[in-house]
Amino acid sequence: MYSIDEIMDMLDWNNSAEIQQKGIELANSVESINVFILPANPRSGINVWDNCAKILSDKPDERLYPYLSQLLEWIEDLNWPGALIILDRLKKYCDVKWLSFNVVIYVKRAVATRRYVWLSNLAELLDNEKLKAMLPEDIQEILQKYYHFSWD
Repeated sequence: MYSIDEIMDMLDWNNSAEIQQKGIELANSVESINVFILPANPRSGINVWDNCAKILSDKPDERLYPYLSQLLEWIEDLNWPGALIILDRLKKYCDVKWLSFNVVIYVKRAVATRRYVWLSNLAELLDNEKLKAMLPEDIQEILQKYYHFSWD
């Protein structure tokens, strides 16, 4: 039996691929997946985020449901390790009613705090046509401005 600290240590990207894979396999049996959402591991810092995102991306919607807001925070900066993995997973999230509810909150937060890169990242969720149809018109308009926006 491995402790969560031991598993998290295995997930560090400085480890061999074999050790990281073993950590991912062990993590799949951990019941409380919240420990893998933007973990603040003092020993490895953000070095575990990519592998944590891989673990989370394999979870069914029902397991991610309570943590949707934290996953939307993860995509604030796509340079953060694992953010692209989380973004891809969120694009496939099926409960578009719940996703829409959360996206509206975070779009409003991003607008209020002038985080335009985050808006651009949230706009990528418009790839999910069912989500797009569920979003209020004003939110769709905001996101459409940033959809596939290039900061170059």
